[in-house]
Amino acid sequence: MKAARSPFSEHNSVSCSPSFSRTAGARLPRTSPAGMTFLVVGGGALGNEVLKNLGLLGAGRAIVVDPDIVEASNLSRSVFFHGSDCGRPKATTLRASLTSAFPDTQWRSYDCEIADLGFASLAGVALILTCADNDLARMEAAWLALCLDVPMVDGGLGGSEYWHGRVSFFAGRQAACFCCKLTPRRRRELLSLSLAAGHPCQQRTETTLLPSTPTMASIVGALQVDFGLKCLHELAHRDQENENDRPARTIEISLGSTTVVRRFATPLSKGCPFHEAAQAQRFALPHPRASARELLDSEGAETVDLDWPICTEARCLDCGSGWQPMRRVAWLRRRGACPHCTSHRILENEVISTLNLNSRWIDTPLVELGLPDHHLYAIGPEPGQPKGVA
Repeated sequence: MKAARSPFSEHNSVSCSPSFSRTAGARLPRTSPAGMTFLVVGGGALGNEVLKNLGLLGAGRAIVVDPDIVEASNLSRSVFFHGSDCGRPKATTLRASLTSAFPDTQWRSYDCEIADLGFASLAGVALILTCADNDLARMEAAWLALCLDVPMVDGGLGGSEYWHGRVSFFAGRQAACFCCKLTPRRRRELLSLSLAAGHPCQQRTETTLLPSTPTMASIVGALQVDFGLKCLHELAHRDQENENDRPARTIEISLGSTTVVRRFATPLSKGCPFHEAAQAQRFALPHPRASARELLDSEGAETVDLDWPICTEARCLDCGSGWQPMRRVAWLRRRGACPHCTSHRILENEVISTLNLNSRWIDTPLVELGLPDHHLYAIGPEPGQPKGVA
């Protein structure tokens, strides 16, 4: 049993409500989404539209994950947010609104980044829909999708005035993933966990044109759900002889001075570091507060891979204070602050990505190291050495 290291180290049916009976004759049988669980990553303009369409189609269960709060700028482009929601967590707010609008769907929410969600929390998810506004969140979702072997459909908005949209379907572990679409340089940037350049849902510069984000979010959100379910249906009836090396399928639409719609496929990249590493067998902790030693002893192994590098020792470059963040490096770089002076200038003095029997953290409960509850861990017999991330 050998655990390949994470690249970051380097259903019950729900009855149809009569109020939504107009969709009963749709091409996709309503009994199909009613028996499925969906994971939506991102609750902004695009996420609002995706969740609305899942509700209209009678999804059985849907999970929304977003670490941010509702801001005034969200109100003009997100159908489920209102003025009184400002300052509230997006995911929690969406769950409340969606439960009221679509009571036949079971809604769950997590006010955190997707990388802070334990893999076991997502048991039974049939399709991941990413509506994130940055590539690092997409890559974290892609890693989760490959580890769980769950198809993922990604949506995004772009262009100078956001009159451009894109939807890509990634079929699972044996197919091209989001990382396959990136250039080698961009992969290195994201895998080193440097701060990712964002692609927000709304242009921050002034424009004389009508706001385009609500329009494109509506179009792309509807396309993302429809295209994702169509590809998922085809995947269930695929030719087994052509199962391996399936390309990612993409639809792009532009509504600028001319209307352009194009389709293309991206093959599985031989240089993508995700696919082999995602094959590792995973195990749950023997009890919720188990240490790495207890996990290794229970499985007869010697190394635990943490998926995401964890910063265990840090120092503030402004006030000089030291502390133990016990948080993912990516989270610390995007959201971390010194607990003494709130400075964001943080030096990571110790970062761990694996634990072996010689580690000083081997007897610390993994949840105290910042690992999520209900996680599934890749383990192996070969000792690994903790290493930092530049």
